[in-house]
Amino acid sequence: MDVLHKLGPREQTELHGNWEPHAFAEEVFGRLPRADQRRWAELYVRALLVTPGKKSVRRLAESVSGSPTASQSMHQFVSASPWDWHATRQDLLRLIERTTTATAWTLTPAYIPKRGEHSAGVHRRFDPQLGKVVTCQLGIALLRSDGRTALPIDWNLYIPQDWTAGTDRGARARVPDGIGGALWSQTADLLDRVATWTTGPQVPVTADLSWMPDRSTFLAHLVRNEHPFVVEVPETLGVRSAAAQPVVSGTVSAGRLLAAQRGTTTGGEQHHGLDLRSLPVSLPEATAGRTRLRMLAQRLANGRRRIWITSLVDQPLPQLLPLMGQPRLGAAVMNTLSGDFGLQDFEGRLFPGWHHHTTLVSAAFAQYCLYGSGSGRRA
Repeated sequence: MDVLHKLGPREQTELHGNWEPHAFAEEVFGRLPRADQRRWAELYVRALLVTPGKKSVRRLAESVSGSPTASQSMHQFVSASPWDWHATRQDLLRLIERTTTATAWTLTPAYIPKRGEHSAGVHRRFDPQLGKVVTCQLGIALLRSDGRTALPIDWNLYIPQDWTAGTDRGARARVPDGIGGALWSQTADLLDRVATWTTGPQVPVTADLSWMPDRSTFLAHLVRNEHPFVVEVPETLGVRSAAAQPVVSGTVSAGRLLAAQRGTTTGGEQHHGLDLRSLPVSLPEATAGRTRLRMLAQRLANGRRRIWITSLVDQPLPQLLPLMGQPRLGAAVMNTLSGDFGLQDFEGRLFPGWHHHTTLVSAAFAQYCLYGSGSGRRA
């Protein structure tokens, strides 16, 4: 899947005149307090765009500077220098909001393999891409989609509870006090924070929640906070039928409800050859049970099913289909960031360093998608 949509020269000129990489850096990193920080931010982004292969700090520095101390200075900027990554991400969002029109926010996980147990938030977790349990960090990214590509705006690094309960691991990795807790709440914090940044109209949240064990609680949060959403869920998700005459009562799995409805003739929709069954449902949580939701199920050729839950109960299917595909676009973006933009190559262990690195990766990806690398095409 090609996720690297770029604006053409005419569109670039209309938006920013005679745009150049330095102007992009000034817009995104202008609030960094020191001139040397702004310079290293611009160089780091440029290095991410032009350095082939593994993007270690040493190789990044060698790509953009002939100074023998460049590697040490770049490491200091990313891992130890104090600067506000949230402010930089807000400025990146403001630039993107002037450039494209949002159609969705997409939540997606990023599994970052690690050796050892000292990097912030590292733990054992099942990686669905590798099909096995690995030692990794789990990043949670929030991407803003314009219907053609999705650009990462904000990140959380999942901090398991055992990192903050009765140990000094968090302090050694400079994890701030108050960070940690349930996965769903750390994901919800990401959504709620960006909602205070954006100046655009509200757009739906999309995600494949199969990676989130506490997905039911997260969905209830979306309902309570009136976030419109279209999310893919596993068949095990507990739901209640909201039909006028339900064939099953009480809380059942989505798969069981579909099986009970199999003999009925209602709820089928066809669009572009897709056979989708649509059922009215609600969530079992008390605060969410009063809200009408819609479950969409697609039977695949291998007999398996894909299931989505949406709060957009009155939207016609053609308008929902692009939203239903957003999580796969988000996953493709994460693969691109890992393979081409150095997402997994950060060598530091500290919590601030991880956030600095992901912020710079986001900026490099946005610069490339919106304007090109500024230094020739990537190999």
